[in-house]
Amino acid sequence: MTVKHPNIVQCVGYCYETLNEVASYNGKKVFAEKAEMLLCLEYLPTGSLNEYLSDESSGLNWSTRYRIIEGICYGLCHLHGQKDNPIIHLDLKPTNILLSDGMIAKIADFGLSMLLVQPGTIIASSSLGTPGYIAPEFVNGRKISLKSDIFSLGVIIIEIITGGKDYPLDVTKPSSSNTFVDDVLCKWKNRRSRRYGTLDVNCQEEIKRCIQIGLICLNPDRNQRPAIRNIIRMLQGTESIDCGISNHATSSTG
Repeated sequence: MTVKHPNIVQCVGYCYETLNEVASYNGKKVFAEKAEMLLCLEYLPTGSLNEYLSDESSGLNWSTRYRIIEGICYGLCHLHGQKDNPIIHLDLKPTNILLSDGMIAKIADFGLSMLLVQPGTIIASSSLGTPGYIAPEFVNGRKISLKSDIFSLGVIIIEIITGGKDYPLDVTKPSSSNTFVDDVLCKWKNRRSRRYGTLDVNCQEEIKRCIQIGLICLNPDRNQRPAIRNIIRMLQGTESIDCGISNHATSSTG
């Protein structure tokens, strides 16, 4: 309830109560405490991002997709930037991104989230997250850090742009990454030309930049993934994108 940000779903209230009920235990009747816990969250009638994912040829226009990407990044930055204890979400995925009437993205569902009490890495004792969005260091060693959320963010960004979770197997290889960037940009150009004419230069740069950001977030080496504040600066174009991916991918023609 203390985390308040335009890109985070607000908890407006809660209920916690316990009742004593008679139950059987080892052949005896005993009083057992039954707890009921309820959260009341702000209502967002537009639903989750998962309902609006589609490929480049249909669905949401680019400006809306870009605004959603920005919103998720700003919300995550607020969570990671908590002064005393940064919050690791640990289950970022399209169904946990809710949308307001104006298609403003709001991060929801903190059921798996953790407070990072001390800087560094946490070793989890149980499975967390959703397959397809879980960082490789967790799959291989149950290691959790702020960079766990960055990997999930990368998958979501690729999904928002392309409608799917398919991306190069080796995102650190410039040739395959640049080919992926060019292919996706080409599809966006084709969609735009069929409906409205040529895709303007600013949109081309935004699309290219967002794909590149998504790919560097997917680096299997978590130390090579950027922090969320750097990602926001990359989105804004005030910081270069150079983590093994050229910022000057060849423009494809439709």
